[in-house]
Amino acid sequence: MTLERIGLPGVGVSHLLTTRDGERLAVIVRPDGCRDLAIYDQADPDRVAGTVLLCADEAHLVADVLHTTVVLDHVGGPALAAGDAGTGEAQAVRLRVPAGSACAGRPLATPHGAEVVAVIRGARVLPHPGPALTLRADDVLLAVGSSPALTRLHDLLVAPC
Repeated sequence: MTLERIGLPGVGVSHLLTTRDGERLAVIVRPDGCRDLAIYDQADPDRVAGTVLLCADEAHLVADVLHTTVVLDHVGGPALAAGDAGTGEAQAVRLRVPAGSACAGRPLATPHGAEVVAVIRGARVLPHPGPALTLRADDVLLAVGSSPALTRLHDLLVAPC
């Protein structure tokens, strides 16, 4: 893959990518943080076939999707405590703290209802993290809880700053 950076006065910076297969796309980074994605026509590589405008928070989400595969390992478990609004089964999931998350730089203690049993930070595993542990972008949380609690945790992690 090749990457060309081209300054566009008054517009921003274009990052033109050409894949191994010769397909071309561009990401135009605007000064306001928005991004234009442009896909070029395969038959005419100088003609843009379509564009998509992404606001800064949408661009962060797309970058996270492209950066790594989000893995949700659902593990059936024993029934949760009576009165739980979930499905009655515990689930275990892995959730990555994305770049631009409002949770990055903040303590783990948040009202979500799931139990974070470990945090993977780079090559290190931090078992039984306390509520004072400060989260970082790219931390991977191993959490257990009901589906609604895990959804709340996920939503907190992906909220942009």
